[in-house]
Amino acid sequence: MSNSRRIPVKICGTGEALPERVVYSTEIDKRENYRQGHTEKVTGIKSRYYATEESASDMAVKAIEHALINSQLGLEEIDCLIAASGTMEQAIPCNGARILAQLGTDRCIPAFDINMTCLSSLMSMDVAASLLQTHAYKNILVVSSDIASVGIDWRNIETGGIFGDGAAAYIVSRAESAQQGIIASRFSTYKEGLDYCQIQGGGSLNHPSKVAGDYQVYGQFRMKGKEIYRLAAKLIPDFVNDLLESADLSIKNIDWVVPHQASALALKHIQKRLKIPADRMITIYPRRGNQIAVSIPATLHALIESYPIKRGDKILFLGTSAGMSIGATILEY
Repeated sequence: MSNSRRIPVKICGTGEALPERVVYSTEIDKRENYRQGHTEKVTGIKSRYYATEESASDMAVKAIEHALINSQLGLEEIDCLIAASGTMEQAIPCNGARILAQLGTDRCIPAFDINMTCLSSLMSMDVAASLLQTHAYKNILVVSSDIASVGIDWRNIETGGIFGDGAAAYIVSRAESAQQGIIASRFSTYKEGLDYCQIQGGGSLNHPSKVAGDYQVYGQFRMKGKEIYRLAAKLIPDFVNDLLESADLSIKNIDWVVPHQASALALKHIQKRLKIPADRMITIYPRRGNQIAVSIPATLHALIESYPIKRGDKILFLGTSAGMSIGATILEY
């Protein structure tokens, strides 16, 4: 279902944090006894970042501090914190509560999670925009921080080799101009893709008390890559075109495309099928990999930091997530 009602909000600032350790594909080749160049050829990634000493909360705090500087806002001006990660730091309490505590503030603002795996940040933008319209909040902080490297199954390089760690944050506020804001958004979940991406542990279904033997496999990410690619490739073109049509726009009216950095193949397919000019589609995948929920806000940060974006430009955000879901938002920056 599409929502084409314009919601006057603006992105005030973005920030990013990366682990210190850079892992090159050549290092993976050596460790896994592949011929040199194999990992990069299969994944399309030259390097990615893996957390070693850093926790997800550590990186989240650094990304938040960066976003606050870029927005010229103080932490005391934030009314609400949404943790929009695809993975949990621990089962309970929620990531939002842990991040708020680590920020060191005495303020008791609401801090909670929105988890839609890779679409968590984009769904949070939609929710934050709606919350801002209640006038209960003025500035909402959204932060994503994921450590994918702890759950990699190295028996499948096509899956294991694509992931990287990191954090990214942005602040969304009420806009003074009615021309700024979310023009249209759409999210849909397709049950046929329910088991295409899974981590089977971490909940009540496969609780350690119920599982005999090695529990490690329940903490590893498993993906049916071909199946999810085929389903997404079939659905995305019409999904995006329907959203554009609901807003009386075409892809030619879009100034920038910020996609989830799912894989090299997925990015290539999106660009080709939607006829997106190469210089308008923002890609950080070759040096970051798939950072789960971090990918979309990190790509937005790269757009704002490194490209000639200006207020009034139209951004198309687009991605997929486990379940399987597709989401897209058109924002007038």
